[in-house]
Amino acid sequence: MATCLSFLRVPKIADTIKWYQAIGFTCLGTHQEPGCELSWALLDWDGAQFMLYPEGRFDYTEQKDAGLYFVVDNIDEIIVTIQSSNAELIEINPLTEYGKKEIVFKDLNGYQVTFGCDPD
Repeated sequence: MATCLSFLRVPKIADTIKWYQAIGFTCLGTHQEPGCELSWALLDWDGAQFMLYPEGRFDYTEQKDAGLYFVVDNIDEIIVTIQSSNAELIEINPLTEYGKKEIVFKDLNGYQVTFGCDPD
């Protein structure tokens, strides 16, 4: 069996952890060398996990070429949470051409995040 853990490179890991926790993610672990900023974090949504690493660049205005897609049982509560957060909402689609109900938004670093489920 294999597991693939995606990772996102972000300018401030601690700020990103707080942002994702505010919409319901859990931080399972971090790493920080003495006197340094966080160098790693593992975030979880109901068993689906991804990691955060330092960006390493100083120009954060570029469009991000990665994103996260979470397949869940229901997105109704997630829709309410995202609509009341500071996330940039891209779209809520009740039925995509591939048969999913989705909410698509950008996180605080510009990464596209999508939650999808089978329609009601």
